[in-house]
Amino acid sequence: MTRSHPRRRKLTTIALAGALTTTLALTACAGGGDASEDGVVTLQLWDTDTRPERTESLQELISMFEAENPDIKVEYLGLPTDSYMQKIGTAIATNSTPDLVTPKASDLSALVAQGALAPIDDLIADGNWEDQLDPGLVDSTRKAVPDGALYMTPATAIADTLYSRADWLADAGLEAPTTWEEFDAAAVALTDQSTGQFGYTIRGGNGFFPQFMEMVYTRAGISEIFDESGKATLDDPAIVEATEKYAELYKATTAESDLTADFKVMIAQFTGGGAGMLSHSIGSYPTMLQTLEPEQIAVHAPFPAANGVEVIGRVTAGFAMFEQSEKKEAAAKFLEFTMSQEGNSFWAEASGYIPGNTAVFEDQWVQDNPAISTAIAASQSPNAVSMNVPYYLPEWTSITGTDMLPDWQRVLQG
Repeated sequence: MTRSHPRRRKLTTIALAGALTTTLALTACAGGGDASEDGVVTLQLWDTDTRPERTESLQELISMFEAENPDIKVEYLGLPTDSYMQKIGTAIATNSTPDLVTPKASDLSALVAQGALAPIDDLIADGNWEDQLDPGLVDSTRKAVPDGALYMTPATAIADTLYSRADWLADAGLEAPTTWEEFDAAAVALTDQSTGQFGYTIRGGNGFFPQFMEMVYTRAGISEIFDESGKATLDDPAIVEATEKYAELYKATTAESDLTADFKVMIAQFTGGGAGMLSHSIGSYPTMLQTLEPEQIAVHAPFPAANGVEVIGRVTAGFAMFEQSEKKEAAAKFLEFTMSQEGNSFWAEASGYIPGNTAVFEDQWVQDNPAISTAIAASQSPNAVSMNVPYYLPEWTSITGTDMLPDWQRVLQG
């Protein structure tokens, strides 16, 4: 199981005590906060994914940074997770952005189109950071924007992986699947509809497209959503065949109710004895351990496609600096801390994500987390190819997340 970072426990009290104070101290003008009389520079950071455990962890990261930079203070504000882009958009329009923000790769295109973020290529080059960062994460972060510049530290990445109930496989006399054919056979073997047990749980509801790509594009061995001529690959024969294989799982080796299943339903089925396999992010592993023992869960890297290609999908998240910040030098120090081995190790462990600093790969907590260590090993395979998701298209998220959902559900229903 994930172990606490050595500095985490002693910083918890400090972080929690400061959380309310710093939040209340924020003014309506987010870009304010000049250096005080004692020379301390105050930065303001907006978090786009406000959850209690994440807020606590981010406060601890801030406390670690402040301990090493006593002349810089960071004020934290958590934005509503489901409406943070509206809040940021208002701040951009009114010239009242803070200094720092925590975007995902899928946010970058919209923010860069508004000229909101400061590029950090010079910061990366001057600090030789690219030599210390996972090149795949750096590359995918650059590809998230049209101009190929770096606007966010590739601090962490989330990846989808395949989980199976190791105890179910053992009871059925099966080895863990290592090919798509073995996966298909396991899905059938683990299904007993008379008892409500299914071999797989498919994501038919909200947020379906990341799992669709993980199960379809990986199986087809295609890593590009658009080919060299700009044509969508969704109707490529290999994608069509893989889609048919994926859709055929529905109601045959999955519950009929999976038509509307989101990630919470899928995880509940997996941990509650309703499904023997599922595809979801590495961040789900700690949640599974709240119900299951480690030996009950097997984690699988993407299976090789027939063409030998191993397509891996990872979405980066990190920290960025607003262009309007008047304290870029201090803000840059915070960005560098999130890339350092100390800061990056703490933040990746707290997040449950792949660290961006490759030195952290050797940390014990990474070795103790099979979801993360399996994802890292998959990315280092000589046959691995990163999936190029076109987050640089501003409408990508709404098209795949909203517009295509009813179409996908109609496909599942035949």
